[in-house]
Amino acid sequence: MSTLSLQMLRALFLATILAGALAGSAMAQAPDAGCALPSEPKGIPAALDAAISGPADKDRACMKALLIPEARLMFVLPGTDGAPTYRIETLDDWIARVKTRGHAQLDEKQLKFRIERYSNIAHLWSSYALYSDGKQVARGINSIEAIKEAAGWRVTGMMVQAESVSAPLPKEYLP
Repeated sequence: MSTLSLQMLRALFLATILAGALAGSAMAQAPDAGCALPSEPKGIPAALDAAISGPADKDRACMKALLIPEARLMFVLPGTDGAPTYRIETLDDWIARVKTRGHAQLDEKQLKFRIERYSNIAHLWSSYALYSDGKQVARGINSIEAIKEAAGWRVTGMMVQAESVSAPLPKEYLP
């Protein structure tokens, strides 16, 4: 065999290995069939509810598929002086915090939502109710930003404010 033929075989062999490695990497990042990304923004609330609901310590692969890796979750809270304050978490922070609830059954339900969309970006404004072991523990508003990717819609960030005595949910956000 000539030197040129050996070099071509090596190049082909290396290209095959590289293609296999890249395909494996892409497959590892794709959501599994149980947590496919929504094809339209109107599917985001149901996907979010499914990713949150279940045992608090469940596998969060679907949540990780739904949110981009850089997503941040901001929780707006009343401060000790009554002025609003906030806490920012990564998805991993949120998962670790929720996991401390052990096997408690969480159920989140989007009550009502509206969507504003321009091309490949969308904003969802939704009211939600959160239940723990069948008992309602919170209700509030989610402000969700999303982006269209090749595989579907993904959440880029969320801001959440739970209802309180000083900030009850307005009737227009209830079902």
